[in-house]
Amino acid sequence: MSRLTNLRFGFTLVAVVEMMYALVGLLPPSVIGKATGWNINPDGQWVVKLMAMALASQALVAWVLRKRPHRGVAGCLAFYQLASATVDWVVWLTIPGVFATAQAKAGVLVAIPTHYLIGILLILGIHASRGHDTTYQM
Repeated sequence: MSRLTNLRFGFTLVAVVEMMYALVGLLPPSVIGKATGWNINPDGQWVVKLMAMALASQALVAWVLRKRPHRGVAGCLAFYQLASATVDWVVWLTIPGVFATAQAKAGVLVAIPTHYLIGILLILGIHASRGHDTTYQM
């Protein structure tokens, strides 16, 4: 369990997962629907590209700081993981027709517990790192 709650591992995990999401978001518009099952109009394609760059930025921050993770940044990353999982299920329950395809449903069913798990591991890592010199504090 200590490996899973190590913030170095957590930052690396965030970097890999969020970069995968970013790369999917940067796929050409004609491919995104086939790859994800999402039904996206032209405005939605633009928003997906913006979100992909935000996720790529998050992945880059996590990657750059992975060897000297900062607890404050870990808290921000944990917040995003928990918030994004929550947004997924709230949107699914409140917006008719969202995640309408079997592929989109499967994707969100994987994404929700994955993001909650990463967020919880980061929080546990923050608590485990207190009093250790394994994390960088400004």
